[in-house]
Amino acid sequence: MEPITSTRNPRVRDLVALHRRRERRARGQHLVEGPNAVLAALAAGVVEELWATEEALAGLELPVGTPLVPVAEHVLDRLADAKTPQGIVALARTPSVSLSEVVGRGLLVVLDAVADPGNIGTIVRTADAAGATAVVVTEGSADVFAPKTVRAAAGSTYHLPIVTDVAMAEVIDACQAAEQSVFGLDGSGERSVEDLERNHAAVALVLGNEAHGLSGATTELLDGRVAIALRGRAESLNVAAAAAIAIYAAARGVHGGPAPDR
Repeated sequence: MEPITSTRNPRVRDLVALHRRRERRARGQHLVEGPNAVLAALAAGVVEELWATEEALAGLELPVGTPLVPVAEHVLDRLADAKTPQGIVALARTPSVSLSEVVGRGLLVVLDAVADPGNIGTIVRTADAAGATAVVVTEGSADVFAPKTVRAAAGSTYHLPIVTDVAMAEVIDACQAAEQSVFGLDGSGERSVEDLERNHAAVALVLGNEAHGLSGATTELLDGRVAIALRGRAESLNVAAAAAIAIYAAARGVHGGPAPDR
């Protein structure tokens, strides 16, 4: 198959349209950039087509039968969202996971109105590393399947279930009905984040907006709030950094101790 060399090619324009959230939602598809994330998406079975330059394919082991579309480098640059593309972009089917599939067991990481795609991707990666059961991204948050978010997750997008576009109240109701405690991370929380390590039952950890934290409406529904002690002079922590501390504390509680040796 001859490489596509024109950025005006209709198929190229069709993929570029997926840079917009509206198109991703309407079509149930998204783009995946870079070798690591693409390989994770391939392993998950969600890749519908792989667009790549000849150079990027060199030395890359792909599953037999992977639908491949060769493209010129400048065409790949048009498809990619990253400032420094790595020569490979996959068209992927967006997984659909319902809330009922993930509540009531293990550690559920819930993002409530988290606005920065990079933060969401980093938190998904942390949740994956800590052994979380799933991630829930509520209404009002950035798109977990936006190119920047998928890049920041570094493949973890396809390692654990991700529920999207649900109301925060619906999440809390479902968790509590399944006897899963719901704690929010809040700088003025009445309990210490270390208390999560003593909780050995299923737990949902709610992380709020970068600028405003948890909303009052959300706080009223929680089983409790936990805070991270700031022993230095910093005013606060970035939500992704705070999330890492809290997620690992909750994971130690749910899993009953430190992570096993690898």
